[in-house]
Amino acid sequence: NHRFMASLMTAETCAKLEPEDADETVDVTGSEPERAAGEYQLAPYPAGSPENVYETSARLLFMAVKWAKNLPVFSNLPFRDQVILLEEAWSELFLLCAIQWSMPLESCPLLAVPELAPGAPGKLVPATVDVRVLQETLTRFKALAVDPTEFACMKAVVLFKPETRGLKDPEQVENLQDQSQVMLGQHNRTHYPGQPVRY
Repeated sequence: NHRFMASLMTAETCAKLEPEDADETVDVTGSEPERAAGEYQLAPYPAGSPENVYETSARLLFMAVKWAKNLPVFSNLPFRDQVILLEEAWSELFLLCAIQWSMPLESCPLLAVPELAPGAPGKLVPATVDVRVLQETLTRFKALAVDPTEFACMKAVVLFKPETRGLKDPEQVENLQDQSQVMLGQHNRTHYPGQPVRY
């Protein structure tokens, strides 16, 4: 259990995007060709531009995949299970990374609350409800001041979903999710004893 926690925290450290990581790629197929250094240089975009939002989003997704690949327990799973788990969890991992690394989601043009549906005064479009739920989630995470250990455990919980269809080794995935949940609970009881129902 202690070794698993150490590997989660090591993956957290390794997944941080440093400037030199701009040239790095994440290959989930195992067959991506080598790229020349500098081929991934990023164009400078204005802070509020859609290009900057897309670039930041791509980096956050890259970090999420890199985090998973740096977990020895993840890398030891059958390759097909790794791909299936990432396909299933990428959106939740992306959201956790965005919150963890303080992407300003509340000012992101992709998350602006859409206008009311034309012809239906006062009726919200489904996307509006989704955006509001996302904004409320972001606010709750900020209010809790979630720490890096909690983020690591939460990412492991959403990554290791044993109910995901097509897994070759769902028992091992379930074991990893259980360990992640136990570690999150232990961490919270130790560090936040005054908040027994933190989540």
